[in-house]
Amino acid sequence: MRKSPLFLSLILLAALAAGSAAQAATPLRSYIVTCNPSCAGVAAAVAQIPGGKVDYMLQNIAAAVVTVPVTAVTQIESRTDVVDVSKDTVLAPPTPERTQALSAAAGVQTPTPAQLKALAGGTPADYSFNNDLIGASSFHAQGKIGTGVVVGIIDTGTANNPAVVPALAGSVLGGESFVPASEDPVLSATSTHNGEHGTWTGTVVAGHVIFLFSANSTLVQSLQANAPGSVIPCSLLGCPSTLAGVPLVGVAPGASLYAFKIFNSAGGGALRSRIVAAMDRAITLRRNFNNGVPVAPVNPGCGAEDNPCVYNSLPIQVVNMSLGGATLFAGQDVEDVLSQQMLQVGITLATSSGNSGPAAMTTSTPATGRGALSSAASATAPHERVLWDLTFGLGFGPLVRPFSPIQTASFSSRGPSADGRFDIDVSANGFATFAQGASGNLSLVSGTSFSSPTVAGAAALLRESFPAASATKIRNALAATGNPGLIGDGSGRVDRGSGFLDIPAAAAKLASGHVDTGLPSGLGTPIVAINLLPLGIFPVISDHFTKHISNLLPGQTAQFYVPTAIDTAGLTVTLKNVTLAPVAQQNQVLGDSFFVNVVDAPTSAAALLVSDFPVADTSYQVNQPQSGLVRVAIAGATNNASTVSADLVIDRHHVNPGPPIAVGAVKQGDEDLVQFQVPPGKAQLSLALSWLHDWAAYPTNDLDLVLVDPNNNVNLDGATLNSPERVVIANPTPGVWTAHVQGFQINQGIILQQDLWALRVSADGQPLPRLH
Repeated sequence: MRKSPLFLSLILLAALAAGSAAQAATPLRSYIVTCNPSCAGVAAAVAQIPGGKVDYMLQNIAAAVVTVPVTAVTQIESRTDVVDVSKDTVLAPPTPERTQALSAAAGVQTPTPAQLKALAGGTPADYSFNNDLIGASSFHAQGKIGTGVVVGIIDTGTANNPAVVPALAGSVLGGESFVPASEDPVLSATSTHNGEHGTWTGTVVAGHVIFLFSANSTLVQSLQANAPGSVIPCSLLGCPSTLAGVPLVGVAPGASLYAFKIFNSAGGGALRSRIVAAMDRAITLRRNFNNGVPVAPVNPGCGAEDNPCVYNSLPIQVVNMSLGGATLFAGQDVEDVLSQQMLQVGITLATSSGNSGPAAMTTSTPATGRGALSSAASATAPHERVLWDLTFGLGFGPLVRPFSPIQTASFSSRGPSADGRFDIDVSANGFATFAQGASGNLSLVSGTSFSSPTVAGAAALLRESFPAASATKIRNALAATGNPGLIGDGSGRVDRGSGFLDIPAAAAKLASGHVDTGLPSGLGTPIVAINLLPLGIFPVISDHFTKHISNLLPGQTAQFYVPTAIDTAGLTVTLKNVTLAPVAQQNQVLGDSFFVNVVDAPTSAAALLVSDFPVADTSYQVNQPQSGLVRVAIAGATNNASTVSADLVIDRHHVNPGPPIAVGAVKQGDEDLVQFQVPPGKAQLSLALSWLHDWAAYPTNDLDLVLVDPNNNVNLDGATLNSPERVVIANPTPGVWTAHVQGFQINQGIILQQDLWALRVSADGQPLPRLH
């Protein structure tokens, strides 16, 4: 989670030659600026800065994306109409947790909407075991397949080429790309040359194709063994008896899709500003529709793969975002605020929680938004067994996954949010889901990326069935009616939300008229541990904590929250008296085990410290954790056949960090300078910058520690999202060093939006004094 600091003016003067050459070398950076009451003044100011430009003015909140020299950031931050400036970080491209490509099909059948309704009506309960499980098949049998509902897909692009991706034939209305042409030769948001991910998610929402496979193939035989009825005999399809039909039918196969491409076709990450711009554009399209702007392409003659139709008005009713990134301010980040703006114009936003489980507090933005419908990934036994049959051979599926009840997938990110919300709303299958990618390949894909479009498809069915219902009511009905009884691994609210997606139950709630119109809220105090108390979550207070963990089911996770601070030298996490079932009762392929997962204090993220599958007494040492709440997850491995038990011991070790050589208070955009002298002959220089509003606080502030050595060399090792910022330098140059303590992002403060900091410096373990 490294990032460059914002405020390098003094450092640049030290590191670069003076004069115009130094000015020319000043790097440009992009930032997201939020304003009050508007960003018009900021835009004018940026235009006057050499090299400055406004990249994007958001239409629906007072915010802008700007590019300016790093030395000019303080000029922007000092304006009275600026509320916040944050770095335009790069979000990694969404990556499936697991992908299994399927052997080439012998052909396809693409049913028309009328044929699809007839197919669903003829076999309403079993043509797709996923749709049957969530209740979508009962809607399909009634002729409700999402017809007339527009779903936006903010992702890698969604392919529109029926010859290559028959699963989406006639489904893709068009799309827009937010990736500059200079970075990606593939301009079209609907090209088959884009990444697979956005097309995978699109087919989970609206796919409608029957793939023909050999009746003797491993896939068909595994489906018939593990998901009876999910294969359609060719006697019903008019194809040769040597073949069988495997349907890829989305939750809302009649829905229309509009692609928002934010990721490079080559697979690179996306600037956060592109995500923000795509969300803002979706809101604008719907707002224009609400205001009576006609729905018509602005580029007549469009519709081909490389010439997608672009609109200035669309009745977008659902958006899917199978992506996420870290946030310091859960619920109040720009993406999170836009999640609420979507609801206000009539868009229900479905988001993936992330693939950073099973430790707690790992959901990312925009899933942390109060307006988002956040989904966890479940793993059903039929899906998983089919995957393992394809991986290891027919018949291995039940051996590798002996536990039959639905589980919360181990990779699925968990709540709660730092402000005190459960944050996970509902669960849907996210393991070995059928999907077709932009290249035309049919795959089984795993990740919360695919539970989210399942929920988006459910929202589309409800929008068709209840056209007068608000986007908020659709969201809340789905969030409130998950079926916890279907998830049989002992998962709690922070793991699976209200339960497994149940579309008929959500429809019944909407029909009753008793749907809450508010949005979830947390306690929201400045202390994270206090915010968790109303959820029944209590931190580990004792320095020597013991807990007997008894009979954990396969996939069941026990969560522990351990407070840490600048004086925490380390943690020792020990499992002892480990008790497994007799070997004959364990998983006959993998054996049974625990899954130990420990993540560092950053919230809405998973800074991994420990990940292991112990089968005997084991200890893990964590040194110098960050300040906040370290989360310890102890789970029965998902592939276990029996329960597991053990005693958990968590020991917290303390150290006297010594007095700081300097303390101070810094506002956003400001920096304090501290000088100290390193004597010659020292082997190691150690620095630690701590501050009051660290990861234990809500929201978290971000301070940076940038060092300049006696030769004017710049060290950025302390310019990260860590708290405290720690820097260790071997064989430091003797002489006068300068530490720049920078207020990178100050979300809260004691007085006048500032934070209190303390800097500790030592050489070979001996404190160094500050030079005055």
